[in-house]
Amino acid sequence: MRNKFMTSCLVGVGMLAVTGISYTQDMPAKPSKPQSGVESKASEKRAMGEVTSVDAKTGKLAVKTSEQDLSLNVEASATKKSLESIKVGDKVNVSYRDQGGILMASSVNKSAAMDGSGSSSKTK
Repeated sequence: MRNKFMTSCLVGVGMLAVTGISYTQDMPAKPSKPQSGVESKASEKRAMGEVTSVDAKTGKLAVKTSEQDLSLNVEASATKKSLESIKVGDKVNVSYRDQGGILMASSVNKSAAMDGSGSSSKTK
């Protein structure tokens, strides 16, 4: 009877040990992303391109760069105010960051034309 009791105890302890080991293997050593939700300035990106769409009321801006098309959201009131002077076809410099797949513009500034004519406005 004593042998059966000892065997049962050892089997139970062994099962707990295996369960504990398998649980620790599922846990990551370090989180892959910062959990604070605060993005650092290092993740801020810059781009220059042509405005393809702008809506100052909703704070939406679309910019076509040489590499990609950016669809940006603007939250800061000062930056939203700057959208009022920007129109489709303007060349702009933007600073933005990626917040969970949404591009948030922190600044939008008109840039000088790159056509060499010295004029920053387009004629139609």
